[in-house]
Amino acid sequence: MSFATLASLPVKEIFGGAVRGHYAHLTKLTVGEVSLNPNITVPLHQHPHEQVTYVLEGSFRFTVGEETTVLGPGMAAIIPGGVMHGGTTLTACRVLDVFAPARDDYR
Repeated sequence: MSFATLASLPVKEIFGGAVRGHYAHLTKLTVGEVSLNPNITVPLHQHPHEQVTYVLEGSFRFTVGEETTVLGPGMAAIIPGGVMHGGTTLTACRVLDVFAPARDDYR
């Protein structure tokens, strides 16, 4: 598959359905278009994957390690592997998540 509309890919629900993503996978990378309802908390967690979360729509109070900020459209959280991160949506959000290496658990 060389081209895809991410939103047309099968949905993967994460954190009990609070996060709904449509993910495309390569050998060493996963990218997803993710929708979150307002006032959803993504609990602090960590994983070995590096991650970039880029906000397309909405606002999201987000913590990476010891730093917290409100992300808005055009802003990104840059998350090294193994670092605690999570947050709460202030509005409905749509984000682009990129992971390396690939998230086999999101297939």
